[in-house]
Amino acid sequence: MVTWKLKSCPRCGGDLYIDRDIDGWYSQCLQCSHWRELGAVGLREERKTKRPVPA
Repeated sequence: MVTWKLKSCPRCGGDLYIDRDIDGWYSQCLQCSHWRELGAVGLREERKTKRPVPA
């Protein structure tokens, strides 16, 4: 699952994508290829039950 952070590269201001490989999470710039390893990334879980919406 790839997540994008637009205009967030510290080197060139380009677009970063966040992904995971066998070594862990990392972010890499699409324009200049600058990358860095990330710490633990928490994933949001989807709700299994839906809450009623007041009318």
